Amino acid sequence: MRVTPPLRAVYDELVERAARPPFSDRAQALRDRFLERCGRPDPDSAAAGARDAAAWEDALVRGQLALEIGAELTDPAERAAAMALAHAQRGVYVFAELGDVLVAHDLWSAAEFVLAARDDVGREMAATGRLAESPMCEARVMATERGCAVLPGPVFHPLDARQHVHQVLAAAHERGLGTDTVMDALLKMEHTWHTLSRVKVTYAYRAELLPDAD
Repeated sequence: MRVTPPLRAVYDELVERAARPPFSDRAQALRDRFLERCGRPDPDSAAAGARDAAAWEDALVRGQLALEIGAELTDPAERAAAMALAHAQRGVYVFAELGDVLVAHDLWSAAEFVLAARDDVGREMAATGRLAESPMCEARVMATERGCAVLPGPVFHPLDARQHVHQVLAAAHERGLGTDTVMDALLKMEHTWHTLSRVKVTYAYRAELLPDAD
C-alpha cells in the first residue's frame, strides 16, 4: 500500500483484523467472489499479488468490513480514517500535475480529486505522465483532511487500451450500468488481456463484454 503513512497503519490494522475470527470466513468469501467476477490469476503469476491486494480492498470497502471493524477502533482518528476509507470512490483514474497540485481524474464519473502531498501512487503516475500519457489506474480514492489518497490494490490497464476503455465506459453509461458492475467488467477484460498472451486489447476490451443492465 502506498497511501500516506497514517492511513497505511489504519489499513494494515483493518486487514489484520479482517483476517482473524470472527471476520476471517466472511473476508475470504468476499475475496473469492471478487476474484470470480474479476479474474483469478495463477498463484505464481506476476499479477497475483496485485489482484490479491485488489480483492482485500474490495472486501473492506464494498464488503463493508472497514465499516464494521473500523467502528471497533478505540482511537478517534483511526476510527474516522476507517469510515472515510469505507466510502472511497471507485473509478478508472489518470493523473496530472497542475502547478504544484496533483489531480486524479476519473474517466468513469468525470470527477476530479486533489491528492494529498504524501500520496505516493498518484505522484508516481504523474511523474510517468510528464513524458507520456498517464497510465490508467483502476482504484479507489478516499478523502482525507489533507487531500485525497489512492487506496491499495490498484490495477493498471495497458496504455494502448485507453481508447477502448473510453468506448466501454460510454456504452456502460448508455446502458445505465452501476459503477461496481462496470469496474468489475473492466478488471475481467484486463485479466483476459494479461493472461492470454495472444489476445490484443481490441479483443479484450469490448463493449459487448459488458453484462446486462443492473
